[in-house]
Amino acid sequence: MATRGHGPADGRRPTAGHWPTRGTWRTRGTWPACGTRPASPDGPVAAPEFDGPNDASVALLVRAGGLRLLLLGDLEPPDQQALLRSPEAAGMAGVDVLKVAHHGSAYQDPELIRLVAPRVALISCGTGNPYGHPAPSTVAALRAGGALVLRTDRDGALAVGGAGGADGEVRVTRDERP
Repeated sequence: MATRGHGPADGRRPTAGHWPTRGTWRTRGTWPACGTRPASPDGPVAAPEFDGPNDASVALLVRAGGLRLLLLGDLEPPDQQALLRSPEAAGMAGVDVLKVAHHGSAYQDPELIRLVAPRVALISCGTGNPYGHPAPSTVAALRAGGALVLRTDRDGALAVGGAGGADGEVRVTRDERP
């Protein structure tokens, strides 16, 4: 399982990893890339430095219950674009469930949304938050790609699961707001 055991203060970053198993869950760290990542045909460069707390996010591709879920944390567009150029990108195409980055803010890479093409998009955001999350443009882009968009500010607490078979049935449980 990919975890953040060390923060940016000690200079170490969590990295993309392998498929460890925990019960019926298989998790693959997809961002940040291991050690170095190719930035150009001229060769690898060091992984980017932390510019702020959102840049410390970890992205995970999870396989559980017959589903593939992509959890993007608070990745900002530069890291979303780097993720698209990484070797991990091919494994993210057509996921069943996407936890949308940064509470569904307007700062999303449209190419990543198109590649991921989730069937269900989950947006964690508070009612009446001062940032106006989620952005209408983000919700529209997800819906244009065919996603069912669910938001915690309107739909309450959300839980997703699969039927456990190969059919990829997505089950959503809502704890609807009063």
